[in-house]
Amino acid sequence: MALSLQTTVGVPARDRPLSISAQLALLLVVHVLLWTWVGVSSRSNFDAPGDMVEAYAWAQSWQWGYYKHPPLSAWVAGLWFGVVPESHLGYSLLAALNSAVGLAGLAVLAREFLPRPWVLLAVAVAALAPGVTTLAMRFNANAILISTWPWALALFVRMMQRGRARDAVFCGLACALAMLGKYYSAVLLLSMLATALWLPAWRRRLAGAPFWLALAVFVICLAPHASWLLAQTHGPLQYAQAATGHESHGDSVMRALTFGLAQVVFPLLAFLAFRLALVGPARHRAFFQASSASLRPRNEPLWLLAVLPIVATMVITVVTGARTASVWGLAIAGGLSLLAASRARDAGATLSLPRLWKTLGVAWALVALLSPLWWQSRAAHATPAVAEPREELAQALVRVWHNEVGGPLPWVSGTRALAASTAFYGSDHPRYWSFWNTAVETPWADAAEVAARGAVIVCETSDLPCQGLAEAWSAEPRHLTVAKTSRGFRFTPKDYVFYLVHPAATTRRH
Repeated sequence: MALSLQTTVGVPARDRPLSISAQLALLLVVHVLLWTWVGVSSRSNFDAPGDMVEAYAWAQSWQWGYYKHPPLSAWVAGLWFGVVPESHLGYSLLAALNSAVGLAGLAVLAREFLPRPWVLLAVAVAALAPGVTTLAMRFNANAILISTWPWALALFVRMMQRGRARDAVFCGLACALAMLGKYYSAVLLLSMLATALWLPAWRRRLAGAPFWLALAVFVICLAPHASWLLAQTHGPLQYAQAATGHESHGDSVMRALTFGLAQVVFPLLAFLAFRLALVGPARHRAFFQASSASLRPRNEPLWLLAVLPIVATMVITVVTGARTASVWGLAIAGGLSLLAASRARDAGATLSLPRLWKTLGVAWALVALLSPLWWQSRAAHATPAVAEPREELAQALVRVWHNEVGGPLPWVSGTRALAASTAFYGSDHPRYWSFWNTAVETPWADAAEVAARGAVIVCETSDLPCQGLAEAWSAEPRHLTVAKTSRGFRFTPKDYVFYLVHPAATTRRH
């Protein structure tokens, strides 16, 4: 079937070219399928620090916030695994859908500035950027911004340009969701406000009813979390404060420059697809204009909305000494791809959708083929993402509990990543409780209930503080050796220390 913009009257429906809307839908469907496959075929474990299983563990109890981050990523994980079985496939599908939701929001935003064919180009380029693909597969508080930021931007722009009440309501809701994803979203909101103040037509909107309606919706949606946050003495604010002010000025400057450079470099390979889709005599000049768009300021909303979050992050990093990570900006790639598409069109380039689809097809095929090879490469080097036996450990702990105690395993604690992995992978899906600081990290867990129902505590052999705390619950440390066998590889067995807390235990508790 030809993919073009032409319509043909009198031709049977099956022979007509796909509409731009249908092509966008096709792109999103392929994106979800491809990156779900990548998530399954390229790893045997989730991220080594345990962010993904941590979100799952938090989601076992619905809270207005959690000790490190606001609650949206945990809420999404909890809702998802309320209907989808816990598995690599299920979590990979969630991560891929999360990025696809962001791409859909980018399409809505792009339609405010570009004709439909160029909207497709902007979304296609973003769909190849690492921030929306490889890095997005680690579902956590950074990745959740991929789905919330584009919608917040799109609805804000619609409110500013149209002044409709319904856009204001949805804008307030989207901005609240962005803040509930990560407080770093304050950078986005400040950039949006600065853009509105800078542009005269938008500045006038700030005095109108739609803006105040959006603000009211934002405050109402955020109020329960804000109330919870202010009541915490060791919550996300304290966690964020601990992450700032510990670097020298020179280190902060380097970290800020690294962040800015990373945001520009991340989409560069995706821009190759952009270049191949441009035709006509102006294509070379248009590609240069597009590639350097972020470095060439213009008094226009697109440049401001795409670049100000980068600039604001860099400034805040230098001023506060925050340990800013490049992966905070995963959602920034979408705005840069939209800015690039706009500049290429302004430069007079012609867009060839058939060439774009051929480029996408080649890129997708390469990713699909290389993904299992990437697993093989890491397996050969026994990297933790494929070699560590977290799933096998979880199942072994559940078997020990069943054999010695009987009934489903109710609680698990210990080294955080191992305990949360046991909650996810274990067939009983025991509830995670933190014995490090229960009142702060897992306030829904009650020590008396844990003692009454019993638990397993699992520690890395090198995690002596974990073992010290565990011995206050159980005086009998045990050793367990497990190994992962996968796709023809049998990896080196790994030793763990675990403790059984029998139901109604009478041991002294820490």
